[in-house]
Parts: sequence; structure tokens; C-alpha cells
Amino acid sequence: MKTTPKNRVAVLNDLCRTTPGLAGRWVQTCGISALPQADQSAIREKVEKFNNFSKDNDPFNERDFGAFSHNGRRIFWKIDY
Repeated sequence: MKTTPKNRVAVLNDLCRTTPGLAGRWVQTCGISALPQADQSAIREKVEKFNNFSKDNDPFNERDFGAFSHNGRRIFWKIDY
């Protein structure tokens, strides 16, 4: 994606999401932390690879929110900077 003033937030959010620890700091809820390490790792990987953005979950084109299923649970993620 070419960076323009209009999509700068989306570019920064994508960078944070796809390069954890480098372009931002990730935190997770107690509920995610209570899961086995393998599940936590799989969930983080799904967040990194998430690209199912639509007008329903990304109305402002900021690419800062997503949701997916993991082992029968609905997982929500959000980027705030």
C-alpha cells in the first residue's frame, strides 16, 4: 500500500500488527493469557496474518480491529496507538 496522508493510519496499524515488538507493543487479556502457550501463539499468528477487512469491521479504513474464531472461541483484537 502506498502511503498517503489519508491512509497513513492504516499503514502504521498494519506495521504494528505484522511486526509485533518492532513497530508497537502487544498486550493481551487475562483470558488469552490463561490459554495454553500453543493457543496463544496461534492466536498471535492469526492477528499478524489477518487481512479480512471490510466496511463492516473497518468503516474508517484504519485497519485497527478484527475478529476470528479459534478453537470454537471468538477472538477480537484492536490496535490503539
